[in-house]
Amino acid sequence: MSDWKTLKQETVEVGGNNFLEINLKQPPEGDNYLIGLSKGWFTDDGKKRYKTNILFSRDKKDEIVKLLSEIDKELPKAKK
Repeated sequence: MSDWKTLKQETVEVGGNNFLEINLKQPPEGDNYLIGLSKGWFTDDGKKRYKTNILFSRDKKDEIVKLLSEIDKELPKAKK
């Protein structure tokens, strides 16, 4: 049995000790690349602990980014 390959991974700290991890994954069989989002937190010693994740096909990327952009436009502007 082969493992999934992580082709790229980025972590964004989102406040407190929480993070969002974004990655591009390839399943063991085939060329069906998936985008993964993982939510988690850092322990006191700096290790990552994961709470939940979701994978979606790359063809959904544009739709998700568009929805995030639309939601952001509806929010009040942040104070500087």
